[in-house]
Amino acid sequence: MSTTDQPSSSSSSKWWMRIGSKSSAGLALIAALFLLRLLWQFVSPFTLVEDEAHYWEWSRHLDWSYYSKGPGVAWAIYASTSILGHTEFAIRLPALVASMLGSWAILRTAKVAYNDHLTSFTAALLWLCVPGLAIAGMVMTIDAPYTACWAWATYFAAKALIKDCPKSWIGFGLMIGLGFIFKYTILLLVPGALLAALLIKPNKLNPKWFILGLLVASIGLLPVLIWNANHDWATFRHLLGHLGVSGGDTANTNAGHEPWTPYWAIEYIVLQLAIGAAVLILAFFAIPNTKKHADQPERNATATLWLLALPIFAFYFIVSLITQTEGNWALAGFVSIIPAAAWAVIDGVKRNDYPVRFAWGTAIFLGIISLLLFPAATWLSNRAIVGQYIPLSRMTGMREHAQAAQTILDDLESQTGQQPLIITEHYGRASQLAFYLKDHPTTYCISALVGGRKTQYDMWSSTDLGNPQTLAPLQGRPALLMGGRIDQWTPAFDQVKDIGQLESEPVDNRTTYIGYNFTNFDSWHPPYKLDKTTDQP
Repeated sequence: MSTTDQPSSSSSSKWWMRIGSKSSAGLALIAALFLLRLLWQFVSPFTLVEDEAHYWEWSRHLDWSYYSKGPGVAWAIYASTSILGHTEFAIRLPALVASMLGSWAILRTAKVAYNDHLTSFTAALLWLCVPGLAIAGMVMTIDAPYTACWAWATYFAAKALIKDCPKSWIGFGLMIGLGFIFKYTILLLVPGALLAALLIKPNKLNPKWFILGLLVASIGLLPVLIWNANHDWATFRHLLGHLGVSGGDTANTNAGHEPWTPYWAIEYIVLQLAIGAAVLILAFFAIPNTKKHADQPERNATATLWLLALPIFAFYFIVSLITQTEGNWALAGFVSIIPAAAWAVIDGVKRNDYPVRFAWGTAIFLGIISLLLFPAATWLSNRAIVGQYIPLSRMTGMREHAQAAQTILDDLESQTGQQPLIITEHYGRASQLAFYLKDHPTTYCISALVGGRKTQYDMWSSTDLGNPQTLAPLQGRPALLMGGRIDQWTPAFDQVKDIGQLESEPVDNRTTYIGYNFTNFDSWHPPYKLDKTTDQP
């Protein structure tokens, strides 16, 4: 008999356990937190960060896919802004909805795995105790909808493997396909499911339904494949470029990649601990504790959840042996192990297991911090020690920055009698200006033209400054130039004037220029050439 079926008298007196044991407690928790965060988003003073603005730009150019990612994030933003208008609230709403749906999926997964309302309630609570997941639900990037799809795919896989419900593989495939249009690594759930089927329940995998599920999943691959087939497989080149291997899109950069260091693997581990150490530790506790204190079904459930998460954690660890990783890349792995962490909490609290209780308390503390992080960000940024780690400048001031840019644009048009161009060195700033400037103008990015990586701006004919047809109507016009070095701009203009940083510039040393009589960047060349035998200037 599982320990979760026989609460001790001391544990049954805990108020939160009495509340969490009610069948409706988990959904009530999710709904209450959703409403609180919805209210915050409605009054939030924060401006769009660069990636949010760039995905909004994508939503203005609907397509089958995009340079670095699938079309899901653009489609979601388009659906929201078409109804609610082009506001920060409308852009961020899909992330909040996705976060709610993801926590609901994990609540249901915990019920499937451990058949206990209290464990389900705790799993829904722990979703918010993973700082990476909490933050993902507050800003509109791919992470919130992607992890929501991962959560529902985990639910259907758990139902198929733990409850022997083979038709659930159809739902699994549907969520894999939907998740793929947000982030491609959701495919790593497939080997996780196979591992769980082969190691936990040999001969229990129903090939017919599993293959049918994979066929359903393949529908989600079609938009990305169709777009890439018509764009020289640009996304694959982008991904190879991240790894710094042959065929990637970094061949034209003069910066290259930093030399390999074993510290990248250590950094990867540290980043995962930063994203959700407490939940990760609790899920680890579930492995030995189910062996000691639970029946075989709970043991199998814990092993299944861990095996679903294992491929993505392992994949990015291998990537860290090749190149530097980012903290959120393996974020979805935490999703699958949250129900196991919830089981460990209930078991440990009932047995008064101090290490588990300490990890549980730490998780709750981190959850509260994550919940208050955005509302308290302005206050925290002014505090000693922690203030330097709050990137407030990247979330505020863009309205004032765009207003200062608009003043220069208006003056420039008055001086020259021509409508100025807005050209930036970085895609994020181009997107932010497109959102915050009057009438959402067309903006341009020159990254790929001056030795940097390609961006989505190079893929649209309307913004590709390497396209003669795009250049023709732009010839001779003045421009506001954002970022970069003056030697990157001078080849394309008769005269370039450095006017320093604009108001509320969030990036140190990013200056602004005015260019007169735009031509093209055909004559640009690197300030030095690399010796191919030594990689030295």
